[in-house]
This record gives sequence, structure tokens and C-alpha cells, in this order.
Amino acid sequence: METFLKGCLASASYLISGSPFDSADTDLDDSEGVVPATVSNYYDKQWKCPPSIHHTDASPLPPKSMAPGNATATAPPLLCTSIEGTQGKRLSTFTPSQHFNKQNSGGGWVRPLGYAEKFMTAAHGYGCMTTVYSLWLDSRTPLSLDIIKYASTIMYRKMPNLRMQLAERDGRLWWKEMTREIVNVEELETQDVETAVETLLKRRYNVLEGPLWFTRFIKLTPHEQGVRDDNHNLNYKYACLFGFHHNVSDGTTNMKFCKVFLKVLNDLVQGKEVDMCQEGTFAPPLQDRLADRIGAYFLFVYMFLRRLYTCILTFGIPVRNFTSRFRMPSHNEAATRMIHHELDEDTTRKLLRRCKMEGVTLNSAFTAAANLTMYKMMAQKGGRLKNTDFWSSQAVNMRRYWPKEQQSNSFGCHISLLDVSFPTGPEDEQAFWKYARQVHSRLKYHLTESKRALTLQPMSERLIILIRHNAWLSWLRLPSANDGHYTVTNMGDLTQTFPGTGEEVEVSLVLRSVSCHFMPTLCQHTLQTFRGRFCYSLDYYTQKIAKETATTYAQGIMDFLRFAIHAPN
Repeated sequence: METFLKGCLASASYLISGSPFDSADTDLDDSEGVVPATVSNYYDKQWKCPPSIHHTDASPLPPKSMAPGNATATAPPLLCTSIEGTQGKRLSTFTPSQHFNKQNSGGGWVRPLGYAEKFMTAAHGYGCMTTVYSLWLDSRTPLSLDIIKYASTIMYRKMPNLRMQLAERDGRLWWKEMTREIVNVEELETQDVETAVETLLKRRYNVLEGPLWFTRFIKLTPHEQGVRDDNHNLNYKYACLFGFHHNVSDGTTNMKFCKVFLKVLNDLVQGKEVDMCQEGTFAPPLQDRLADRIGAYFLFVYMFLRRLYTCILTFGIPVRNFTSRFRMPSHNEAATRMIHHELDEDTTRKLLRRCKMEGVTLNSAFTAAANLTMYKMMAQKGGRLKNTDFWSSQAVNMRRYWPKEQQSNSFGCHISLLDVSFPTGPEDEQAFWKYARQVHSRLKYHLTESKRALTLQPMSERLIILIRHNAWLSWLRLPSANDGHYTVTNMGDLTQTFPGTGEEVEVSLVLRSVSCHFMPTLCQHTLQTFRGRFCYSLDYYTQKIAKETATTYAQGIMDFLRFAIHAPN
């Protein structure tokens, strides 16, 4: 009871501490020479500054002796220092020498943190918001750890978000560019990539020192052996795992990272000249400025108090329809685990064609399947169940609300969550596409008409109350507090953003996961279409959903999507 009262007092004090629309947090102060007064003025002035680093004079090209087949033997000399890893292994922290012998000319102040960045930073203190991407590589050339280190160092130079660290200035957290080039790279000795991802999700970053990302390299087959593809070419199998602090990156940023990394790796292996120009900019959170202009203060307060009531004060009334039937295993240690599924190319093509015929997006069809699968599982458990609501948090790329000219190559964390509920009944299972169209209509309305995700952007940093509350409950081995059934992160069709192709090295599979086990939802769905295949992974939280329940849920969604292809409309 004492812990609960302290949580309520902390929540109330946090809500009234200052105006949620304090616009100074997203401005540059007078010392930077820019004090935007209006949104349009902010757009005009912010982007006239040249990129902070191009390194055209200090970025020599890789040796041309790096011909295919000789990558292992001719990689440039590297200077490595070791630090003790969290799992008892030696972590290789790469400090470039010879080919990168100049210190980074950065170190300057960049800008204060935005609303979502503050939330991500605070949540990381409780063990959440570490994003891990895993790329399964097929290479015609043997790859070495040195090549991966060299490619990672080039990425540090090319992508400005990878050079960020945090520092305090005038009582606020600011982004600051690192003064030293440090790339954290390690080779893992394992064949279980998914377990490695789950372990890396627990990793913490020193946000005041950086770097806020890392690379891990896995050899999936012995070096002298390979696997022959359909054309009888010898392929070597590897996996590259990349971790990012969520406050410095989002799905759009990370897909660009993967695309550039694969291009750099192919150039190094083939001995080509590597383009050392910086990719894009570490963009300011323009969505914060737009939300401040809307100034829907009373809506903000109402939604905040509603979440405070439903999630904390009543311990999650909206999700009791599920948790009363599938009890949360609060005795388990809080962690994020994942289950991966795929549809083959032919099934994916049929599903996409049917979605187009029915006038819905794949995201809407998936959300409908996620709701109906959960409804079916609840109905099979018995008890009184007729009509009920499912609460969804949809991850939204906030660049959609920016001016068109500012949207491309804008890196950082620019996302928000759109909370939408979906009334569901027993008749919806027999009329899947009608139900999917209702889901699609609701999502479209809130994305384009009400713009709820934008309106409530200032609330994002205040949601740390929910993270803190669930961390306390987990420590006390009490059930978590939730006001949503699930989150959906749709990466879309990666054909343009990350095709995964290359002359020597290609990517056969992409897996993404984010540690969100203290967020107020039971699980997270991640979906994307990669190389013609629909890829889906369920991130479930061990103190909220049992593994058996999560396995049944994930498989049920995939079965529902297959059923939907031929379902009557």
C-alpha cells in the first residue's frame, strides 16, 4: 500500500510539474544563433546549417587489394581495446587507427531532447527501449570480424545519429556529438541467433558517454564450409546483430542504416571505393512543434488522467477481458521474448491481392486478425463473452505530418503511439473482411482526421509514470498494470527502404525486437514484407503472458491470415 501511494503521489507531481507545452525544449537557444518563433520559420532556418561532419579530407578509402575472396587476409589494420562484457566475454571496443587516425571534429551541442526522446531515455533506465535488428547474411566471400569492424566504423562516420551522446546543459538534457570515434563490435560464438537477440535486449547503454549502438557478428557455419544455393554457388552464412538505444533511432532510421551498411560491406568486400559522404541529418522533432501549436491542453489532460485511472488506479480494466482468462505470470522475471513466423512468397502475394480487393491495408487486416484471434482464444476459455473491446497502440511514423521536403533522410526517433479501441463480437469472425474494413476506417480516421497521435505527442514523456509503476510491480512480484492489449509496429514493404540485395553479400531475413516489457500493453506485433515474404514476430512479455499463450496467439494470427485469403466477403 505504501508503494502504491508513493506511485500516485509521484504521478500527480509529475503531471503538474510545468506546462506540457513548454516549447523551449525543442528550440535552439540564442547561443546557437537560431530562435524559431513560428513553425514555418523553424523549418526554414533549421535546415540551412550544413551537416556537422563530412570528413571528406579525413576519410581515406579502403585498400583496393580487398578483392573478393581476400577480405579476411587484407582487411585494414585495426586497434582494439577490450572491456569486460556483461556475460563474462570480452567486448571489443574498436578505436580506428591508421585509416581513421584523426579525432572526430565533432563534440558540439546539437539540440535539446524532444518529448519522445525524453521518454525513451527515462524508460531505458528501467531496462526498456533497446532495439535489436538481426540480419541473416548470405555471402559468396568469407567474412571476418575485421571487415565488420571496418564497415561499422564507416557507418559511424556516415550516419549522424550514431555519433550522439547525452549531456546536461542549463538543467536540461541535450544531444551532443561524441568527441572520439568508438565503435562497439564483438563476435558471438553461438548458432542460436534469436536467443542472442533476446539476451542483447537486456543491454544497457551509458547515455552520457556513448556510443548508443553496437554490432555483433555471428558465424553460422564453420569457415571452411558453405551452403550451396539454387544456382550451386557457394554461400557462407553469417548474422549481424545491431543494437540501438531507441532514443536515437526508429524503424525508418534503422532501415536506412541496414541499407547503407549492406552497401558499405559489399563495397569493402569487392575492393570498391566507399562513399564517405554523410547520410542525411539528425533531425529535430518537428512533430513536437506542430503538437505545441495545436495546443489541445484539455484533451491532453483528459487522456492522461484516463490512462492514469485505467492503467494504475484500476490495474487495467480494459484488458481484464483477456487477463481474467489468461492470468499474468507475475512470478516470472520481467523480460521481452519473441516468436517469429513467415508466409511464403505465394501466400504473401495472395494476401496482399485480397487486401487490395477489399480496400484495406495489410496493417488493417493484421490488426483485425490479431483482435479476432484473441477473441477466439478468450471464447474457448469459456465464461460470459459476447461483445467486447480490444485496445491497440499503433506505432506511427510522425514524419507523415512534416513538410514533404523535410521527410526524407531525417534520422532519429520520430514516432508516437496511436491508441485505438475496436468493438468486437462473435459475428465478426464469420465476416472477416467486413470487420477488417471497420478496423481500417477507424485507423484512417485517427491518422488523417483527428490526428490523435500528433495531438497527444506532449503526453509521451509523461508516460514514464507507467513504466516506473510497472517496474515497481515487477519488483514486488505483482501483476503488471496495462491499458492496452497489444502494440503494432508495421515496417511496411521493405522493397524500397531495404531490399537486402548485393553483389557479394545479401540479406535473407530481417528480425526486429524492442525491449518494452514495462510498457502498458501485453505484447507487441512487428510486421514487414521483405523480399516478397510477409514476416511477423510477436514480442511477448514474460511477466504478462505465458510462453504457451504467446505461442498459441502468434500461430492463431498466422492461421487467421491464411484463412482470410479465401474468406467470403
